[in-house]
Amino acid sequence: MYSFDIGKWIMKLMYSSSSFFTLLDFARDKDAFTAYMNNLSVYKYSNDGSVIEHNDTLIKNSFAKELKKEVEHSLENYSNQIIVILSTYIETIHSEFFEGVFRKNNQFIYEYISDSKKKKGYIRLNLIFESKSKDEIIDYLIIQAKKNVVNGSLEKINQRIFKLTKYKIEKQLIKEIQLNILDKRNSIVHEANSPMIEKEEIKLYFELVEKYLLELGRACKKSGILYDNQGNWI
Repeated sequence: MYSFDIGKWIMKLMYSSSSFFTLLDFARDKDAFTAYMNNLSVYKYSNDGSVIEHNDTLIKNSFAKELKKEVEHSLENYSNQIIVILSTYIETIHSEFFEGVFRKNNQFIYEYISDSKKKKGYIRLNLIFESKSKDEIIDYLIIQAKKNVVNGSLEKINQRIFKLTKYKIEKQLIKEIQLNILDKRNSIVHEANSPMIEKEEIKLYFELVEKYLLELGRACKKSGILYDNQGNWI
């Protein structure tokens, strides 16, 4: 039987954040960088065309400076990808949450399916003829309903959450996630905007998503939707 798995998403958030912060701390550790440079050899072509080790301190320092720029550029890209990853997590969390909603009450599907632009709840008659069972039809309709119910801004989606569960998530939390994660994701993907996002900001964004996930868990609890809470997260 399907249940909204809170623990799975908690662990994904913990693993993703830990991986990012570990890499960030390592890449910016001066001792680690110095140790790396000390073990790194820089080569040049000699007058006879052979390759020999470059012992010029100025050249090595210049190479180290360029390497630092490359590392910072990589961290910049990675920090931006974290925003994209968190946005994808939110989308998938919504999809799994609404599956729980529709599994509990199949009648909620009606509002969010249509094979016609003019009429809600309209489906092709062939779907009935071609399906092997009622469960197969419901599975198909849930997939279609999930695609429609997660469209729009986070505010719109949460209006639907309230309508279906009677649980209201704090507006400030919704606003902060929209502004700091979802809007930034759109800017990164569609406008090629890629500023360096610092450690404390990234930490805040992970905390926002975790807080939102737990709010969805509370919505499940309030409305009787099956959810997995083995870690006693809520």
